[in-house]
Amino acid sequence: MPAVIVVLGALVYLIQAVLYAHTTIPGLDEGSYLLKGNLYLRGIYEPFEPYGPLTNKAPFAFLIPGFAQFFFGAGLRTGRYFAIFLGLLTVLGTSIVARRWAGKWAAAGVVWGFALSPMVIKIHAITASEVIIASMLAWMCVFVLGEVRPLWQIVLGAALAALTVLTRQNMIFVLPFLILYVFWQHGKQKGIWAFVVGVSIFLAVHIYYWPNILTIWAPWLPDSLTPFLDPFRLPKDATPIWNPSVDFGNRVNAFFQGIRYHFIPVVGSLFTVSLWTRPKDWKSDPAFRAIVFLTPLYFILFAMHAWAAVASQYESYSCVYCFTPYLTFFDPIGILLAVISFSAVWKRNPPVLGKIVSIILVVLLAIGIGFSLSDTVGRQLLEFPVPRMRDGQILAGTTLLMDFLKNKFAFSLPEIKRSISSFFGFFAGLAVLFSAYILWKRSDKSKKPDYVYVLANSFFVLGLVLSPLLNAGGKSRDCEYDIIAANEELGHYLAKVIPADSLVYWEGGLSFTPMVYVPNARIFPPQINDGYTYRNGGDADLLYRFSHWNSELNAQWVASADVFIIEAKRYAPWKEFLNPQEFEEYQPPAAAPSCNTGAELRIFHRLP
Repeated sequence: MPAVIVVLGALVYLIQAVLYAHTTIPGLDEGSYLLKGNLYLRGIYEPFEPYGPLTNKAPFAFLIPGFAQFFFGAGLRTGRYFAIFLGLLTVLGTSIVARRWAGKWAAAGVVWGFALSPMVIKIHAITASEVIIASMLAWMCVFVLGEVRPLWQIVLGAALAALTVLTRQNMIFVLPFLILYVFWQHGKQKGIWAFVVGVSIFLAVHIYYWPNILTIWAPWLPDSLTPFLDPFRLPKDATPIWNPSVDFGNRVNAFFQGIRYHFIPVVGSLFTVSLWTRPKDWKSDPAFRAIVFLTPLYFILFAMHAWAAVASQYESYSCVYCFTPYLTFFDPIGILLAVISFSAVWKRNPPVLGKIVSIILVVLLAIGIGFSLSDTVGRQLLEFPVPRMRDGQILAGTTLLMDFLKNKFAFSLPEIKRSISSFFGFFAGLAVLFSAYILWKRSDKSKKPDYVYVLANSFFVLGLVLSPLLNAGGKSRDCEYDIIAANEELGHYLAKVIPADSLVYWEGGLSFTPMVYVPNARIFPPQINDGYTYRNGGDADLLYRFSHWNSELNAQWVASADVFIIEAKRYAPWKEFLNPQEFEEYQPPAAAPSCNTGAELRIFHRLP
């Protein structure tokens, strides 16, 4: 039966992943990974090459999608199907480790934890580094996490740990934590092997791309302490044009939205810490060591990405709502942390402080999740009828809750929705506490677990049951037609009409995905990252060397380009420049790269 449930869960996951792959609009990052990876594997450019595409992530973030396209053909279909394959590997690897520590039913629960998380599946189904890292971490745990693992698996695990760092530099703590764990759990000899293999791969790639690979590390270190890295830092005299102000309320919303979409790994990890107990109370030393390895790794990664997304101005622009996809990187670690912890420290009497923290945690999480649901739950409750009141007295008739709060407290509409949904979350938290208490009182006295363990399980089950609500706002399909087919049709049209070796100026939207299908065209590499690499002021040549651009470079490119690709909604400022005396417009393509209004492309070529 557990095997049947696992297969059914995998099918549910796969069906959703394929659906999202064919309906999700390509974003800037996806177009960047596809096009840069293709350019790198074809030898047009190299990672970190001056005046080439911006390699703002570690090289394998681009090279891995490049390898997939090299073997299976360039394009969105290859990138997304490869991502789905990696997503299935993530689910499989995480369930294998769960079965090793907690049995077949835990493995089945893990599979369904993924299958009932549509927002996570949606992220897994696009060409991005999140699913690459998640699959690496899952199989790293398969190879090293256990009481006894063979040497060849330790070596593979160490290699994967090194590759995670070489795919995203924000995974820097994975390799040292893994090496320390191998020394502690598997002994000195295997620890030395893990150290040699992991560090050798890490250093070899750095030596190959030296010294320009320092551009991904220089922003991490204080300028005043590392002046020798200044040649690898973007000049300060150029200011970004993209620097939106995100208020505190939206930052809180983004934080709890991430927790809501990744409910099982985040909440499971938090309960692991709140119910932490003495080493002697664990069922086995290997389980204790595994948790000591996973716990700090998960929360360090969590804190790093929460700071980068929610609390700071990351890479000169605010990326507050990147927090949700960021958590996808290390979901397998959070899930395994919960599985191993709950299977190894099921006690009747956890510490009193842990009980108090767990109860408070449920209430706070419920309030925060309610707050982040303000656009769905809050909106639905706005028209709830409440008694009319004046001067503390109840009047005849009723009024809408929205009007009551607006008139009584002068709340704005966003404040009203957030207040209502937060109170809704608060009462839901109290309901969980009460329901868990009833279940605990009715349980068999001879085998009665402590109340907080019943509470934790009740909260988990409720999270799974309410997964459609928890994923509200993120699980919906972007488009009602096949986006992959549309981009293929558009790309093939562009390849047909754009002459070989043409120099193309791109103003065709955030995603460069259609240009993946035009291998013989030349581009201006900094445009791949759109306005995020555009700067006001600064030395033009120096900016270009760092794969950025400004108005001076833009003027040069406009003057030299052969072909202009313009998104329909961006066309108005170009109308005078692209006049019929100097430019001819190709027949508009039948397909558009997305279903957004105004996403259609217009293609012009300069007349001789």
